[in-house]
Amino acid sequence: MTQMGSILRSVTRKDGEPLNILTGCTHERYESGLAKANATFYALSGEHIKRWNTMYAPIPDNYVILDERMGDKLPIDVDFDLVLSQHKFGQFQKFYPIAKFLGIPLVSLEHTLPAPGWDEYKRGVLANMKGDVNVFISDYSIDQWGFEKTDDVRVIKHCVDSELFNPRLEYRSDVKRENRILSVVNDWVNRNWCCGFQNWQRVTQGLPVFPVGDTAGLSRPATSTDELVDFYAQSRIFINTSIISPVPTALLEAMSCGCAVVSTSNCMIPEVIEHGVNGFMTNDEEEMRGFLELLMRDEELAFQMGQKARETIVRDFSVDRFTSEWNDIFNEVVQ
Repeated sequence: MTQMGSILRSVTRKDGEPLNILTGCTHERYESGLAKANATFYALSGEHIKRWNTMYAPIPDNYVILDERMGDKLPIDVDFDLVLSQHKFGQFQKFYPIAKFLGIPLVSLEHTLPAPGWDEYKRGVLANMKGDVNVFISDYSIDQWGFEKTDDVRVIKHCVDSELFNPRLEYRSDVKRENRILSVVNDWVNRNWCCGFQNWQRVTQGLPVFPVGDTAGLSRPATSTDELVDFYAQSRIFINTSIISPVPTALLEAMSCGCAVVSTSNCMIPEVIEHGVNGFMTNDEEEMRGFLELLMRDEELAFQMGQKARETIVRDFSVDRFTSEWNDIFNEVVQ
């Protein structure tokens, strides 16, 4: 790939032809949805960029993991149309100079929020890391990063494949959900500061819990997406105790699978959950436990709330909407 190659590519690319996008792996489930866009993604590996974990999602056919032994060298047989950086903590620093050297657009996507302890200087430095278009996953995230919603600042909400993440056991009259409280979090103990592990311990003490995720001494991750869907579909209640996360993907997946959800009320979550309708929200631990106990006693209420939760995901977090919005941005920047 050369500067001349990028220029020729921009001139000779046909309308509707899949774009070639350089990126780095970040969140497997998110990128599984992103890969439904009209593009082929080429992911660098190495320092500050994680490796794709197939335990969380299979690698899409149009998602190419570049050989880590190449380092930052790009394949010579691919002319890229744009670069997609997926966070400001290593990827942006790597991809910004590549985009500038090749003379192609940079789209900056940010999944995360600033850490609570950052001073204004550090926030300002990171906020100045901007692409040609800057994408956030919620209006809340835009505000927290100190951006304003302008032509080059957009929101694309998550998507959930509601055909895959579905309440499959509801279609079988001989099977009922287990009256248990599911959670899905990786490395929960070490991430107590953002995922609320100790909150979960206090709230669920003595209740039938079913933690899932790669957390040593506590839980194991699902061996496949199919098994994860089973876990959701077989559980009456899902609990989310996140403290600092725009919106946990597991919460959306649980809603798509028809779980009755009980969650903290922070970040983007109030944009998703309507309290008492498609879930319960509270930051009061005693109240949270009360909601859990209520749903354990009242199977019909849990079922109705789970149905409303799924309706929310199908309506507001569809793959079609997500794909269309990403295609619009990708096509816009390469024009």
